[in-house]
Amino acid sequence: MKLIVPASSNGETLLSFLRSNLKEYPSVKAIKRAIDAKQCKVNKRVETFSTHPLQAKDEIEIHLAVEKIELHLQVLYEDETVIAYNKPPGKTSESFTEYFMVHRLDKETSGVILFAKTEGARDQLIELFANRQMQKHYLALCDGRVSQEKWKVDNFLEKKASYEGGSLYGATKKGGKRAISLFQRLKTSPTASLLQVEIQTGRTHQIRVHLKEKGHPILGDWQYGRHFQCQYQPKRQMLHAWKISFTHPVTQKRILIEAPHFSDFLETEKKLGI
Repeated sequence: MKLIVPASSNGETLLSFLRSNLKEYPSVKAIKRAIDAKQCKVNKRVETFSTHPLQAKDEIEIHLAVEKIELHLQVLYEDETVIAYNKPPGKTSESFTEYFMVHRLDKETSGVILFAKTEGARDQLIELFANRQMQKHYLALCDGRVSQEKWKVDNFLEKKASYEGGSLYGATKKGGKRAISLFQRLKTSPTASLLQVEIQTGRTHQIRVHLKEKGHPILGDWQYGRHFQCQYQPKRQMLHAWKISFTHPVTQKRILIEAPHFSDFLETEKKLGI
């Protein structure tokens, strides 16, 4: 469905405009779900902010039939105190209600996520994260051909803006929290690159911010990357928590957990020729 914004709606938010002009769809949740699922474009650019201010003559295209996909939760590792899943994209970390949360992944990020079965194990695992004794490796498909083989980002991040319960982060010279990421280029195509990322700190949106500020935003991440060289854009951000390793807090054995890619990540690699 396509709509043109009239002069009378200049300055109105995207959600408000759609709610008023899509009366055959009385559910605001359905409209919001379509925006969140990147099924809405303003002037041919994906728009994920419901609060985006519109201008007269803006062209809006929206697909409201967003398919709900039920994915089986794959257990990657389990013992008496710890369990690890391969978190599907689109599933929030908070939706795993049976166990104690140890850390979080962004909703669109897939891959290894750890939970504790007891409060004691939770506290011990959180301490490992806090003391940087968890080795965490991600895979990221980013925009543009990365020329540098390896590099390190060591800076401070702080929240720059808030919107609808979400936040945007960026680098700061004063205050903020230290964020350290180690990047390695694995493969490239003319318009995109596959990177391995080791994070030594676990700041909110850390990899996404570091790559955006490097000039290579993660493909599908319209929250941080507003303009992309790559013509192909996946439906979610191409960030996968690939591996995590740590010394088990109870057995003291070294544990390595690896999460297989989801089909959409592999499909994007194929389409990009990576």
